[in-house]
Amino acid sequence: HTTAYGRSVLLSWTGTMFEYLMPSLWIRSYPATLIAQTQSACVAIQRAYAQSLNVPWGISESGNAQKNDAGHYMYYAYGVPQVALSPDATAGPVVSPYSTFLALSVDLPAALLNLRKMTKHGWLGPYGFYEAADYTESMRKPVVIRQWMAHHQGMSLLAIANVLCDNAVQRWFHSNPIVQAAERL
Repeated sequence: HTTAYGRSVLLSWTGTMFEYLMPSLWIRSYPATLIAQTQSACVAIQRAYAQSLNVPWGISESGNAQKNDAGHYMYYAYGVPQVALSPDATAGPVVSPYSTFLALSVDLPAALLNLRKMTKHGWLGPYGFYEAADYTESMRKPVVIRQWMAHHQGMSLLAIANVLCDNAVQRWFHSNPIVQAAERL
């Protein structure tokens, strides 16, 4: 446990939204539990951290502006250092739209507002939101990572399905008898 931006939260390895929120695509969270508190705190901390930098929120592992010898964007686990166990944790800051989609089930109004802000900044392309915006070199003009990663697009679609269809993905996952046997844990 740690405290960041006035919120109590479980530590994660690199402080990414992926680490905190990806399991909630599949697994139910119950009110007044440590997990529910951590999910809510994660979003609040991400929002506060981004606000302190005056950038949209949603820092998680993603592509960044660095390219390899073949000209492909590099990938790194970005997160909020204050909630990370890893001594190498860095925010970049690199902001990934899929991270905001993961937060739809935690803070829908704030997530929708953040996605609108990203759209206004030009982060939306012909196949959906781009991979990320890298503020590492300039806090005023980020490098938009104009690629789409299937697993990030997939997580975004699952998050939308959960919001629009009464947690359909979670209901499907929890309908499995093996999962039901471990629900109480």
